[in-house]
Amino acid sequence: MHANTGVFWLVLFAGSWLHAQPNILTANGSNDRTNANLQEVQLSPATVNATNFGKVGEFPVDGQVYAQPLYVSGLSIAGELHNVLFVATMHNSIYAFDADSMVPRVLWQLNLGPSVPANLLFSYGDIGVEIGILGTPTIDLGRGVIYAVSDTVRNGAPVFYLHALDLTSGSEMLGGPTSISGAVQGSGSGASANGTVPFDPQQHIQRPGLLLANNAIYIAFGSHEDKPPYHGWLMSYDAGNIAQQLGIYMSTPNGDGGAFWQSGRGPASDDGGNIYAITGNGDYDNIQNFGQSFLKLSGASAARIGSFTMANWKSFSDADVDIAAGPALIPGTHTVLGADKDGFLYILDGDAMENAASPSPNAFHVFTASGDSVFNFAVWGRPESTNIYIQGHGEPVKCFQITPAGFNSVPGSVGSQVDPYERIGMTLSANGAIDGTGILWETTGNYNNIDLSGTLHAYDASNLASELWNSGMNPGDTMGPIVKFAEPTVANGRVYVPTLAGRIMVYGLFNSPVEAPGQPSIDSVMDAAAYSPVAVSPGEVVAIFGSNLGPTSPAGMQLDPSGNVATSLSNTEVLFDGTPAPMVWASATQVNAVVPFGVQAPATQVQVQYQNQVSGTFSMPVAPAAPGIFSADGTGNGQGAILNQDGTVNSGDRPAPAGSVVALFATGAGRFSPPGIDGSVVSPDNLPVPVLPVSVQIGGAEAAVLYAGGAPGLVEGVLQVNVQVPGGTPAGDVPILLRIGDRTSQPGLTIAVQSQAAPE
Repeated sequence: MHANTGVFWLVLFAGSWLHAQPNILTANGSNDRTNANLQEVQLSPATVNATNFGKVGEFPVDGQVYAQPLYVSGLSIAGELHNVLFVATMHNSIYAFDADSMVPRVLWQLNLGPSVPANLLFSYGDIGVEIGILGTPTIDLGRGVIYAVSDTVRNGAPVFYLHALDLTSGSEMLGGPTSISGAVQGSGSGASANGTVPFDPQQHIQRPGLLLANNAIYIAFGSHEDKPPYHGWLMSYDAGNIAQQLGIYMSTPNGDGGAFWQSGRGPASDDGGNIYAITGNGDYDNIQNFGQSFLKLSGASAARIGSFTMANWKSFSDADVDIAAGPALIPGTHTVLGADKDGFLYILDGDAMENAASPSPNAFHVFTASGDSVFNFAVWGRPESTNIYIQGHGEPVKCFQITPAGFNSVPGSVGSQVDPYERIGMTLSANGAIDGTGILWETTGNYNNIDLSGTLHAYDASNLASELWNSGMNPGDTMGPIVKFAEPTVANGRVYVPTLAGRIMVYGLFNSPVEAPGQPSIDSVMDAAAYSPVAVSPGEVVAIFGSNLGPTSPAGMQLDPSGNVATSLSNTEVLFDGTPAPMVWASATQVNAVVPFGVQAPATQVQVQYQNQVSGTFSMPVAPAAPGIFSADGTGNGQGAILNQDGTVNSGDRPAPAGSVVALFATGAGRFSPPGIDGSVVSPDNLPVPVLPVSVQIGGAEAAVLYAGGAPGLVEGVLQVNVQVPGGTPAGDVPILLRIGDRTSQPGLTIAVQSQAAPE
């Protein structure tokens, strides 16, 4: 088995090398819904202040923006490589902006039909003007599409449509658009005479962000200001053919209410593909009606398999004290978080939801986090603790911690100022790969007055009493009217803020274009797959972090006239002992290159040269091998960048059957035979193989290695290993380890496995 390494896979795979170039593909940053980006290397408490940081641009659009902007790095559009910001508006338009341009540059724009006037919906007060794309879309890089739901007027009535749009052009794909409809058996409000409850677009809004999991798109609906009749609807569609509906879950088929609104947060999904969602005010009987509840659902059809409901649900529901914030998962766990309008924080064991009759005594905890309503929070999962940032009504922002000893009900950090508004946006950014510092970004303001500007705040995430900057410090930084619940998007040194003024406000570090660039400076050299700074090996793809390393606008790999990977990219070179290295990526804060095969132990001296200025030398030990497996999301952890035997990308949605053959991709194998050629693109007719022995363990068991060598179509130094998943490997996300010589790859990489081979 040789993997299909065509152009599309090459683009996807190259993206996994760019740790400093994050992708924000879904609401709240990830399916954990933590409101966190832990791959931000430019913005830190040391760089963000009133002198160095502020508004650097505005992106005008044709309507109000309630959806969180999404971000894709290194996307090729019309033959050019761009970092792209995708913006969806309430006028039913989607824009693809060049995210790095100071002057608005629209790469493509598409309108999805006439939006619904707000006065068509009971003189709707929560949202003014119009309703179009309200819930945050989601992006599937593997298919190259962005999924979005539009609310559209047809024959004088609202109709919801699901769209799958090409990321590079906006063209409709995968059977779309498809109108969203459905019905369930029941006697609840709005039921017809035949004993079914139909989905009525007139009564519902699509508020939560979309979820992509289990090869399905999940779309949740709630009410217009609790105006009956309404229910909570969660519908799922085949991600590969959106004309095919896979399932419908409705929260109160024999009752009323139970909206999915979640303050705009998307349903969460864990590593097993389980779905977590929260319902608001409504009926509850623990049989079919599940208002005012945390729900756990399973599979592409979204079947309910568990729940949690407070004993005092009725009094809370009657008083409109619903669970308004969440759900979110502590990364790497099945611990579910949420908060309500009475200031309670919920910490729940998601696994125990399936055994509500006799749960573990430590399964469900409810703590007082605020004296009033909580609508939003952010989660920073750290090795020593999990930090939960909460903004309550009329209170300063607080940080609570969960440590191995449990939840500390005393805030570890508290802001210095009281905020009278609680319907805020919140995002945590940190450089998880390098250090433990971070910034909590918060948008606050009067969301009921479009004539007033909100404020974007930047707090030191380790000490909330330290406000680093806010948009009111300098006159030119005005944010514009705030959108309640709308999270700012933080990516690649920029903060993108949605507003009610039909603009995305763009904030970032100031750069002076008239000054010559400063001398390049190297902070660290790491394996580009594992992000290990221990040693480098011949032919290894490495990521070099620092400042003034390359161009402000990133540049991707290019071939020279001989067909080899070029050693100069946008006036940037990387030198190992004075020898130019093949260049994979160049930007101001990160460059990726392939270590020349001629480096020798015990050490090599690394330098970066940009626009004729050369950094100081950075010494790195040289090892015979320094293996690292590429990960699917570019973090060096979690799901590996692995192809299944049928050529699909391995994931929880597409697990590999036990006994099947998969291809993993790695680097750091050391020397090859025949000897490696710097920058050479591997030909299927001349496959180099590592000199050192290669072995693989999956789930702790030795796996048969069928091929280990160069990856056809990729630069020499990237290793492809075809390996058979051992029979009897348990289902789920299973650890995978690569050994080359006496060195092993990083821990924490997994492969998705199904327990039995798929039937022929």
